Amino acid sequence: MEKIIGSLVGVSYHAFDIVYDLLFTTERVIAFIIQHPNDIPHQHPSMMEDVFFGSMLRKPREKPERVKIAQERRRSLQEKTLDELVALHPSNFEVRYSAVTSVEVTRGLFQSQLMFNISSPSAREQKVRFSLSKKQIPDAQGLLDLVLLSKIKGK
Repeated sequence: MEKIIGSLVGVSYHAFDIVYDLLFTTERVIAFIIQHPNDIPHQHPSMMEDVFFGSMLRKPREKPERVKIAQERRRSLQEKTLDELVALHPSNFEVRYSAVTSVEVTRGLFQSQLMFNISSPSAREQKVRFSLSKKQIPDAQGLLDLVLLSKIKGK
């Protein structure tokens, strides 16, 4: 029976403002979306505000609303089964350990990443990258040691 091993909360995927939580199980990593830029409809700023400030003035006003949406999503997801988590939103997905050819955590000057190299049926290798904060690196490495030790690059 599949069991939950641990999680990484609040990782970025594709862009800094698309946030996922990752749930590591005994068979797969489940990525479920927590925050997306489209969660809050954009309020149309005045032409001058848009030209001179862009979204800089809008972001602080939206932050409390985004935090509330993320908390509500996390609370509602607690009652779901693992398969329901994957199917709940079209942006949710899973990475099966059996498809992973290698995995690594890279530390960069501006950004750290958790990268899964995955083999696909079309024989093309695919890369799935999540951006990590510096605080998340030890947790990510610890989880990988538990579930994909033989596939960690450099070990």
